Amino acid sequence: MKIATWNVNGIRARKSALYDWVVGTMPDILILQELKADEESIPDEILSLEGYSKFWNGSTFKKGYSGVGMLVRDDLNGNDGCYHYEIPDFDIENRTVVLHGRGFSLIGTYVPRGEGDAHYGVKLNYLEGVATYIGGLLDEGREIILTGDMNVAHTALDVHHSQNKPGAVGLRAEERSALDRQLQLGLHDIMRERHPGREGLYTWWPYWKGARERNLGWRIDCFYLSGGLLSQVQDVVVDIEEKSSDHAPVILDILALS
Repeated sequence: MKIATWNVNGIRARKSALYDWVVGTMPDILILQELKADEESIPDEILSLEGYSKFWNGSTFKKGYSGVGMLVRDDLNGNDGCYHYEIPDFDIENRTVVLHGRGFSLIGTYVPRGEGDAHYGVKLNYLEGVATYIGGLLDEGREIILTGDMNVAHTALDVHHSQNKPGAVGLRAEERSALDRQLQLGLHDIMRERHPGREGLYTWWPYWKGARERNLGWRIDCFYLSGGLLSQVQDVVVDIEEKSSDHAPVILDILALS
């Protein structure tokens, strides 16, 4: 089972690349961030993708801003219709989509960037809401996958040294502590656990000339898993060959969930 996350930085601008990537990769579940489109503006190329159910939390907060979505292969849902979707109460600015199965919950997130004092506070409050929500699901005995664009480089290893500037948004202690809280709940950053000392493992690159070619990036697109799922993980990879967005897709290969 392939679960992928991808910040496409505009689903209309990326419609052809996204279509080709889905057809070529065939993920079982794909979580998308930064749609920059409301549901009525999703391109027909994506809406017409065969074999997938689609669920959108589109850009209704502000036109052309934020927005997330999820594509799920029809054959995963089975005849009992065990999957259902939710936009949780803590969601703000169309940043969250959740898929619930019988024993697990998959949370797709697009954490605010947090530029400016006011929006930085929004970011911290949002991350607190994510943690509280996950804590409640764990208390119910559910397994958790949290994935998406976290907009925080968790440690110095997750950002190229040329951009590791103290006090920069995405690198501040409060933001990193907010991700620490997810781990303290019992979640695991599966990519970092599989590659504990690896440098240069990035998922986003600035649009500076040559930044991507020189791998001057950040690792901000992540999969966090609860402990009961770790033994089911086969692999997790960054698709660095897909370059249509400033973010690369990240793919989790895991035994089938129910």
